[in-house]
Amino acid sequence: MITTNRMSRIFALIFALFLFVNTMFAQEAFTLTQAIDYGIKNSTAMRNIALDQEDADFQIKETLAIGYPQLNGQVGLQRFLQIPANIVDVTAFGPVIDPVTGMVINPDDIPDDQRYEKLAFGLKNSLSGQLDLNMLLFDRSYLIGLKAAKQLKTLVNSRIAVTEVEITNNIRQAYLATLIIDETKQTLLNNITNIDKTLAETRALNQAGFVEALDLERLELSRSNLDVELDKLEDQRGLLYNVLKYQMSYPVEKDITLTDNVNTLLLDALEVDISETVDVGQRPEFQIFQERYKINEYNLKRLEASYYPNVVGFASYGLTYNADRLFRSNGVGWIPSSLIGVQINVPIFDGFATKNTIERAKISVLKIKNEEVELKRALNLQAHNAKIEYKRALQSISTAKRNLELAQKIYNTTLIKYREGIGSSLETIQAERDVYTAQANYNNAIYNVVVAKSGLDNAVGKR
Repeated sequence: MITTNRMSRIFALIFALFLFVNTMFAQEAFTLTQAIDYGIKNSTAMRNIALDQEDADFQIKETLAIGYPQLNGQVGLQRFLQIPANIVDVTAFGPVIDPVTGMVINPDDIPDDQRYEKLAFGLKNSLSGQLDLNMLLFDRSYLIGLKAAKQLKTLVNSRIAVTEVEITNNIRQAYLATLIIDETKQTLLNNITNIDKTLAETRALNQAGFVEALDLERLELSRSNLDVELDKLEDQRGLLYNVLKYQMSYPVEKDITLTDNVNTLLLDALEVDISETVDVGQRPEFQIFQERYKINEYNLKRLEASYYPNVVGFASYGLTYNADRLFRSNGVGWIPSSLIGVQINVPIFDGFATKNTIERAKISVLKIKNEEVELKRALNLQAHNAKIEYKRALQSISTAKRNLELAQKIYNTTLIKYREGIGSSLETIQAERDVYTAQANYNNAIYNVVVAKSGLDNAVGKR
């Protein structure tokens, strides 16, 4: 007999297993905004920018380190296998006495082989240790280089906005295309339901002898073609979902659900003021260009600052131990030495190398100035064209909507005539195809409007 506690544990295990399976196979749902946020958060490009930000921080610290005290130590050991000898004039140590006569010998009378002797000075082993401290006290190039390093971080931060815009556009287009194909699929299913109803009525009329078999066969062929279209649509739908997941950096093997509505996105896309003034200064691409220009200006100033002197302070402390036998005998002990000083380095003439480098840097700055004019022209052109594309998309969707309404009206009328026996199945099938075409055109028009609105927002510097 199973006890109550055992039954409770079994139910708990079953419930936990159910939750696990439900979690494993649950589909995540995304609105367009959520999909964009997910894509930005998980984008490889954004992760690389985060790494570039860290790298820029380390570059600033690396530049700062040039101005910090630099301490270096060295230890050396040398042993003379043969102590080098020096030529010594014996007369330099006092009068030279003749050992036979005891008289002082005139130095000029002493032959060279007796007057000069080879004497070896020093001990065989020398052990030394030294600490050297150097510090840059003033360098104008260093100060400007530090500003340039900080400006580089600002440039990296500016890339975030550009990358986010690219990710947003890619996800928006993929999301919308997927919504459109879902909408198209639902429309096709509705059409299949309608034609199945018509086909059932026609089959009954054919059996009753009121409709020819040819009319029935035409409808059956049309119904079969819808199945083919549905299969093609399913394949395209799977591909578009995979593209969307790729743009979102979402695992392609997992399923997702889209919760936004095409009509909601369309209404949002229709609320645009195309008379809005274009401010290219708000474009992230232009801001990146400005940061590049500032960095090049800093580089020019840094080169010009190399004409100025720099000041370096230094200090050194060392110990030397000399002996024939290290740490055993006849050593003279540790001999200390120390010094401090300041050194001023003054550039005088370098063969015009710095001058030519500065002139090249000036040319680079002038080229960037010219590029700025071209960039403004390109951004203004893009904004102008974006407004034209948006206007054209609005006109297209208005026309597509009227055509769809008209095609649907014609189809309804044709279907009524066919059911009343005064119309042909050929007319009905043609009207039905016209509805399909109008529906596809309307869906494409929706896509074009939303994409055009997105392009217009980007062109005028809106997020």
